[in-house]
Amino acid sequence: MKLVFLSSSDIHGYILPTDYQNQHDTDAPIGLARVSAIFKAEQARYGKENVILTDAGDYLQGSPLASYVHSVKNYRALSKYVAFDQAIGYDARCLGNHDFNYGLDYLKYFLSHNSSPIVNSNILDQTTNQPAFGNDYLIIEKNGLKIGLIGLTTQKVPSWEPAAHVAGLRFASAYEQASYYAQLLRPQVDVLAVLYHGGFEKDPESGQITEPATGENEGYQILTQIPEIDIMLTGHQHRRMSLVAHDTAIVQPGYRGEAVGKVVLEIDEQTRKIKTKTASLIDAKDFAPDPEIIKLAATLNKETQIWLDQPVAELAQPAPINNAEQARIKGAPFVNLLQQMQLYFTHADVSATAVMSDTAKGFGKSVTMRDILLNYPYANQLCKVKLTGQELREIIEYSLSFLTKDAKGQVTFLPAKRDQLFNFDIFYPINYQADIKKKPGHRLTKLELNGQPIEDRKTYYLAVNNYRAMGGGFYPGYVPEKITSILAKDYVQMFQEFLTKAKPQVDCKPNFLLQ
Repeated sequence: MKLVFLSSSDIHGYILPTDYQNQHDTDAPIGLARVSAIFKAEQARYGKENVILTDAGDYLQGSPLASYVHSVKNYRALSKYVAFDQAIGYDARCLGNHDFNYGLDYLKYFLSHNSSPIVNSNILDQTTNQPAFGNDYLIIEKNGLKIGLIGLTTQKVPSWEPAAHVAGLRFASAYEQASYYAQLLRPQVDVLAVLYHGGFEKDPESGQITEPATGENEGYQILTQIPEIDIMLTGHQHRRMSLVAHDTAIVQPGYRGEAVGKVVLEIDEQTRKIKTKTASLIDAKDFAPDPEIIKLAATLNKETQIWLDQPVAELAQPAPINNAEQARIKGAPFVNLLQQMQLYFTHADVSATAVMSDTAKGFGKSVTMRDILLNYPYANQLCKVKLTGQELREIIEYSLSFLTKDAKGQVTFLPAKRDQLFNFDIFYPINYQADIKKKPGHRLTKLELNGQPIEDRKTYYLAVNNYRAMGGGFYPGYVPEKITSILAKDYVQMFQEFLTKAKPQVDCKPNFLLQ
């Protein structure tokens, strides 16, 4: 007997096969419509009674369509957005950190109008200490088998969200809650699976440390210290993973619906014991989009396209990004413009930002809403952070640790860092140079502001988004206590105001040299 788990995660609002670069691109290898087609094909192959459909969070935010849905008042568009999820018919889903980006009322509307069961084992009501949403666990039956499901979300959500977005909630350790529920459920079920919007702090096979142990990702601890778990259906890190390690099948299906995680269990019909486990990824590009999802999304997509093409501002000169990777290594006019905007609103000394999208093209002279959202797709807020010169130096050195040199002597990114490039920050208007041949932590050869060297004991103010200021990306030096102000506006609002009122002159000159 075969039991099949299919898992999506980190859809981030990409429903249709488009990345919204233009109105006519509808053949991108991504999106919930392709995921739905995979689900239906696998259900036809194995029989619905043998297939479990799950999602590991980050569904509500991330795409231009999702931004439009949020912009429409009275939840009219959100009610249509819920229909996509309803059409899939998930057996269970958990929440992701970005599902909190638009606030609790928005999230609660989505959940209350969605019949897909939410399993939530670690987001607790502060008063009752009971799950604040959904079910603390689920036991479902498929073909006579009892399957236990635990649902977990990274405990770091309060570090990245405004207080109002997590008011009254306690995010418990995913490991601690998984341990408790695993022991509770194991005697009651034939198969035990974890849906986890979180990833791995160590390599699942070798145990090699891959990031600081901040509690953001507790996957390795869950994997190695809770033997009762048979399957881990993960997300959050946007990694493509499929393996069996420590007798546990693990999948993580990337980003934007580019793939579906698949776990197949071969189960002895007499003993109900698992005989074999396999894990794989099914690429969405190999499946035509589900016509049902395409039809459901047609009206909302049309409204989104009109909204995206509304003009926002005219620039005196363009601010392009010709190549995202080169922009990270050599700079680009759009990156400078974004930094100029952060300094405009904070009056800080220095600004830090990442190139947020690998498909970012920057701005032409005419800027539309589409341009803004394609270049900065995250629902972040802008912070002003108080640092010493020494702390600023350590932050920049950490960013430089993402880099190496290839066989031709060209500066490039370490392979292990390529799925984390949204954490590679660039700094402005400081003039800095680095020798990438040197040991990480000792690469800066020049660090000046306004022609003067950065002084270790002097105080500086840094403009940076709240994800980074709250500790996202594992940078040293960032702690909430160092934040002196948080701007109430989001980045779309800031761009609209900055471009129309400040009338900025784009700085096209690079201010750093990495060699």
